[in-house]
Amino acid sequence: MQSHKMLLEVEDESFYLIAIYSSLEGYKMAYFINKYIKVKLERERQDIDFNHQEYNAFYALYSHKDPNSYYSLDLVSNKFKGEPKRILSSGSLFEEEELSPQEVNLIPEYGKVDYFLKLGEEIHPKEFTRLLNKIGQIPGVQGAYAVDVEKLKSKQNLIFE
Repeated sequence: MQSHKMLLEVEDESFYLIAIYSSLEGYKMAYFINKYIKVKLERERQDIDFNHQEYNAFYALYSHKDPNSYYSLDLVSNKFKGEPKRILSSGSLFEEEELSPQEVNLIPEYGKVDYFLKLGEEIHPKEFTRLLNKIGQIPGVQGAYAVDVEKLKSKQNLIFE
């Protein structure tokens, strides 16, 4: 019997990415980015849902899509704390496993990063540097730096549309 292979071409989305370390809640982070960068990030109706091997994780997403501006912004949480998927039968009669909440990252190779700011489309390098500096000035942000998207192993996790 012959085997058939289908090749699926996936369009490579180009974007810039800023990693943000902060203890602020998502809504506060979005508020301060709106205030310092003069954009209007709004919470999306649906979070990014991602099925990990043992977890159904939901990551908060805030977006700014203005038809008059030349770029779009997405602020996404990198951390989800939740309980693993439940197994109906563990095989024992009386024992129940105690499942403690675990932290699961959207981008596993950047486990300590709290948020990612994704800048879509082309942006001038000077404008990108200006945005990066402004984010670093936000109270409650411990650090912010640019991430090389080409070297990112989990790049597909940031393509959500």
